[in-house]
Amino acid sequence: MTSQTNRHDVGSHVAAVYNAMLAEYDQIENQFYFAECYQVYKESVERIVRERPDGLALDLGCGTGKQTILLAPRPGRVVGIDISVQMIEAARRRCNGRPNVSLVTGDITRLPFEDGCAQAMVAYGDVIGHNFTAVDVVLREMVRVCAPRGLISFEIDSKWCPDLLYLPKELWQAMTTRGGHLREWKEMQFKTFTWRELTRLLQAHGLRLIEVRSMNILTMLFPPSLLFRRRQDAPRFNALFRRVMALDLALGKFLRCGSTRIVTVEKP
Repeated sequence: MTSQTNRHDVGSHVAAVYNAMLAEYDQIENQFYFAECYQVYKESVERIVRERPDGLALDLGCGTGKQTILLAPRPGRVVGIDISVQMIEAARRRCNGRPNVSLVTGDITRLPFEDGCAQAMVAYGDVIGHNFTAVDVVLREMVRVCAPRGLISFEIDSKWCPDLLYLPKELWQAMTTRGGHLREWKEMQFKTFTWRELTRLLQAHGLRLIEVRSMNILTMLFPPSLLFRRRQDAPRFNALFRRVMALDLALGKFLRCGSTRIVTVEKP
């Protein structure tokens, strides 16, 4: 069992890293890799807005409020929560003038909300994966706060992904680890999941699978040196990438592979 102290240490480190990268955070969607992610985020949030327009909606790990502002057209109240104080301040600036939106600093392992109060919640980025020492705790909190028939939409990283061909050390770690291994980005670790792990996790928390959107499938065949460049810096590659991304967006509605997945579930 993971101690509360370890969970606190992980959360403090994640908050420090995101505080430090505030200036570049809003620019990452200009990179090839994140372009597909943000397109799927947008489409997934639009589904939430259509299907759960009323009541409270939560944006967990809201960052600078990019998904929070997309939830704002709902008639219902929207609350964004993040562990980074600087990110919340940026989110407040982005959502300024939206009377139904509020932002709070907090830890998603201890959500400051009443049982069954939220009709919908999103948690995109590595919100769950960053809490690799407390995945069950995070999901338990999300289920606690979610109302019956409420929707929960979250992102997780897949264990098996083509980019492992460019990362021999991580490939070896994946091959020698039972279940999902830990991946690193920006000096932070986050957990990956096999499909079996994911389905067992949903079953354990009594959640009904509604939709899976896989992201960055074929695009991960491109080397990281290209994927994490800004699109405007590589116009010729961008033309090819746009075609591959369009194919990815279509395949991602059916395939269970890719770098990450958006998983939408319903609490019975």
